[in-house]
Amino acid sequence: MPRPHHRLAPRAAAGALLSVTLLGLSPAVAQAAQDCPPGRTAAADRASEPRFAGRTLHIAYDNGFRFELRFEGARTAHWKVLAGQDPAEGTVAVDYREERPGVYRLKWTEADGTTVEQVQDWRSRTVAAVIEAGDDGARERTELRGSFRLVC
Repeated sequence: MPRPHHRLAPRAAAGALLSVTLLGLSPAVAQAAQDCPPGRTAAADRASEPRFAGRTLHIAYDNGFRFELRFEGARTAHWKVLAGQDPAEGTVAVDYREERPGVYRLKWTEADGTTVEQVQDWRSRTVAAVIEAGDDGARERTELRGSFRLVC
């Protein structure tokens, strides 16, 4: 007996095809429209803002950690654990610099003192991060590599 989610896949594909055919959208634009929650649209690229500003990313690290990272402009982000750790989320102030075109180094400190340094490469949609957490006397350092998907 087929599982119910197997029957949904053709409907989703048909919806994307309908969007592409009737609206004249490219497949990438049609997919982005499906990924964005109602009432949200993909942020416009502006020369003065980094590519991540106003965007939501789903980050998948090689060790199984999954996060949502929603940027409110370029200097504030809301992060949320999606998998691989206990549920947690928070809002942080972000410092960043553009290392080279499309490659950003971001840094922030979470409310519990955890520090995160993340490098996003928008050309390859890859991400590397160093997370340091723990008490002042016993900080644990975790290095991660993975990829990200643009949600909005």
